Amino acid sequence: MARPGQVYPQVEPGAAALAARVVTCAPALRVARALARARAAAAGVVVVGPREAVRTSELARAVDWGLGGRAVREIAWRELPALPAAASEIEARRRLLAGASLVLLRRAGRIVGAVDGETVALVHAESSVQARLERTGDRHAEGRLWLLRSAGKIGEGLGAPVYAVGGFVRDLLMGGLAPDVDLVVEGDGIAFARRLGEEIGGTVLVHGGFGTASIEGGRAPAAAGVDGAPLGRVDVASARRERYAGAGALPDVAPAGLAEDLRRRDFSVNAMAVALGPDRFGHLIDPLGGQRDVRARRLRVLRPLAFVEDPTRIFRAARYAARLGLHLDGPTRAAIRLAVARRPYVALSGQRLWREIELVAGEPRARKAFEYLVRWGAVSLFGISNVAKSLLAAAERLGRWAKAVGVAVDPTELFMLALLVGRPPAAVGRCLDRLALTGEPRARLETGAMAGPLARRLEAPRLSPSAVDEALRPAPPAAALSAWLRGGARARRRIEWYLAEGRAVQPRLTGGDLLTLGVPRGPRVGRALAMLRRRRLDGEAGSLAEERELVKEWLTSGKEA
Repeated sequence: MARPGQVYPQVEPGAAALAARVVTCAPALRVARALARARAAAAGVVVVGPREAVRTSELARAVDWGLGGRAVREIAWRELPALPAAASEIEARRRLLAGASLVLLRRAGRIVGAVDGETVALVHAESSVQARLERTGDRHAEGRLWLLRSAGKIGEGLGAPVYAVGGFVRDLLMGGLAPDVDLVVEGDGIAFARRLGEEIGGTVLVHGGFGTASIEGGRAPAAAGVDGAPLGRVDVASARRERYAGAGALPDVAPAGLAEDLRRRDFSVNAMAVALGPDRFGHLIDPLGGQRDVRARRLRVLRPLAFVEDPTRIFRAARYAARLGLHLDGPTRAAIRLAVARRPYVALSGQRLWREIELVAGEPRARKAFEYLVRWGAVSLFGISNVAKSLLAAAERLGRWAKAVGVAVDPTELFMLALLVGRPPAAVGRCLDRLALTGEPRARLETGAMAGPLARRLEAPRLSPSAVDEALRPAPPAAALSAWLRGGARARRRIEWYLAEGRAVQPRLTGGDLLTLGVPRGPRVGRALAMLRRRRLDGEAGSLAEERELVKEWLTSGKEA
């Protein structure tokens, strides 16, 4: 029996008290066999190397997703911390708090246990970014600060804590200000969104299946001191967990707390949150080491199977790497290789892939992002391979030229042409089938990809402006862009002239003028206008008087062209 006032020694149980049972497998062992061995040994973790291991539950998921024949090392966590088996519990928790998913315990050169971050309760230290949030200087930043404080107060009134999350927090730590705000609510996110929409005067669009909503058109009121400041788009989600029934499928979601919501995300730099409640405003919550990765400019995926779960995350990785200058760590690159090798993804719709292509094409450094996708082999997800970097560079150059001279060019179409140009029609068709493109968008790309003969025609050494017009006018705009990508310097100059100037050239005389000059009604009016246009293109007609003389000559000569 314990005696009052008696001091007793405290026993620290050590990291081993937290450890799950492990079984060791050869790195090349197939996933299905590794799973059978783990289950036979009642092991929670399979060790495949000195710093490599995988949970038994992850092996089971990999088998369900068609990866049972892959080597177990391909789906293992890599670069895991390893401690002596006699290490303290505090040391193991410290590694988990730094972002490690598993901590391996080693004795006499062997891994004898693993501490699992998903099963150990952790209390994360919090820092504050309030000073960053309050670093205003323009109406946009001041309006944003008012929005965040208002969101926190509304959440407190509803009994539902609210957090800024994802790209907003990442960009804040990188010294920028995201154009939109992502909020997570521990509670009913849709009810919160409707209340916030009332407060800011925005339009609320609800996506009930995922417990999310978006608010657009909101403005800060006069009482906030920033009357009328636009607040951008606000995306609101209920905190949730996700389960993927199949590789590439949309997830099934269920309510959860903030910790699970952050853990389900894609990259550590997107798995941070900032508390907005009045009593904790500005507290940074970083359970997975995102702040450390921001400082290192590192893009680190949160799970080895993250890209198999959702291959569109590969496109997101390319966008972040290009736009933010982040580099992928080794395990993230390995996870992408695994996901690409696992294709095809039957549950991944062509519409979702096309949307990701549009997002990449809309990036400020779209060429760099597409180069990453090509280097990683991710374009094979929609049937493309062996893309020349020179074509992507050409697409970037053409896009910049078009913007500078005011020629409208769809960046998605332009970069898709760079990916498709010169490929056999059957290969183009398979790609467009995978992307589920139909109608006019498909027709433009099909025609544009086959523009090799047009590019060769425009390379002819002596070609009048009217001949250039004759070659390009019947062709769809995508064919002109594709011919530019495939053509040499002469063809490119001619296409640029045509797009910027030539196609807009029209005769000064109208159809009515021609009738007055004696051109009979009917098709001869159109032929006369076409003649005048050709002569203007070639510099043989300038004024109205010159055009009238050309028409008179045309009528008396009997020529119809």
